[in-house]
Amino acid sequence: MPFLRPFAYPLLFLLGLAPWSAALAANNQSGATKPGTVRLFINRAGGGKAMDVSNTLDVPVDVTLRISRRVNVAGVGNGLIRTRVPANSRVRVATLSKRQPGGPIMFKHSFSYVPLFAPEPEPGQPGSGAGPAYALPWQGGPFRISQGAGGDYSHNTLRGRHAVDIAMPVGTPILAARAGTVVAVRNGQAGRHPDPAGNYVRIRHADGSESAYLHLSRGSVRVGTGQRVKIGTPLAESGNTGRSTGPHLHFVVQKKIGDGMVSVPFRFAQPVESLPNFASREP
Repeated sequence: MPFLRPFAYPLLFLLGLAPWSAALAANNQSGATKPGTVRLFINRAGGGKAMDVSNTLDVPVDVTLRISRRVNVAGVGNGLIRTRVPANSRVRVATLSKRQPGGPIMFKHSFSYVPLFAPEPEPGQPGSGAGPAYALPWQGGPFRISQGAGGDYSHNTLRGRHAVDIAMPVGTPILAARAGTVVAVRNGQAGRHPDPAGNYVRIRHADGSESAYLHLSRGSVRVGTGQRVKIGTPLAESGNTGRSTGPHLHFVVQKKIGDGMVSVPFRFAQPVESLPNFASREP
């Protein structure tokens, strides 16, 4: 599972689907927004509706709003609105008016957004728009990518969209791909439960991003919470624990956005021999 460079790749996040009724489509939502969130507000505007997006993240977001099954609705063209909302701002993205004054407005809507940010290189590293490069987090090989970023099997969530799965035999040494501090480990899981990640190591880096190494062998983790590691520090052995369809390492880089972690694109310091991404619909 993978991570880091400036990006604007779609991280589709479905926030809501308004019922197709005049009463709920007309629901008036007022303005308080929790810090670290992106929300759509629908308020009365004369005889119609105003749709505002509040972004309290510290990064801009690209917003997609789809308005479908419209009855007596004007002012939204074909019903597809795309716009950018700056960090810590509130923007009106659509105003719905009535085609006929006498009747109610009815519609369904779906709302998604993409956080836009470019990770910063660590102090002392060359200033690259692509962010710091990650060493290959294993010893041996060459191995091949069994599922890449955006894979439809499991790399399709905010937390995991930019992850990479590298197929490798159980027991392959797993190494730190970047220096940092170990912030979480699991070492005692034998099979698929209780954690879909299986056994893992999570490392926080100087820029606040975190890398995670998942599906590790039970009892193989060699580092503990609070321990400082450098590139190449032995972490554990690869395995097949958690929600894994076969022996592999799931590697991902994530960054905190609002209340949660979002995976971000990253680059390895050297090429990885790879097969097509069999888990994706794309050729």
